[in-house]
Amino acid sequence: MKSAIKCLTVLIIVLLFLPTSSFSQKQKIIAKFIVTDVTENGVNTTKVYLDNKAYTVFYTVNGDNRLNMANVWDKSDTQSFGPVYSFTSEKSQATEDKYEEDIFNFIWEYHNSYNKKSGTSKVQVIKTYKPQGITFSLKLVTESLDVIIFKGYMEGSLDFSEFDK
Repeated sequence: MKSAIKCLTVLIIVLLFLPTSSFSQKQKIIAKFIVTDVTENGVNTTKVYLDNKAYTVFYTVNGDNRLNMANVWDKSDTQSFGPVYSFTSEKSQATEDKYEEDIFNFIWEYHNSYNKKSGTSKVQVIKTYKPQGITFSLKLVTESLDVIIFKGYMEGSLDFSEFDK
């Protein structure tokens, strides 16, 4: 019985990931972050991301309440995508010296459309409320301890409250 449940679970996971290989499936976008600055292990790689019109998006698929994240390279039609787990959040109140911030931490299970690699990353997203708009910093730490930091601004609103459980 346990092996049947395990097989069914694997089948469900496979079926969930197959339709998301194209970002045009029935996603409900929760938030979109436009990338304006990127460093990889301390090296500025912004130009590559800007040339590919990169952005990060949080979404749900086909009415499922599971939060997913994708780093999309619009121009080259590639992406890294997958669900997030172990989601936590905290709020930092504004002071005289700093703006109000929302801080989100989670594990991201990603799949690359461009090279078929998969893995997990520890992710921290800091959303900062400035008078000009909402900015973000997204820090990815991969299994091999590579550190990628994306910065930019947010389009739309962001409410992760239903995923913080």
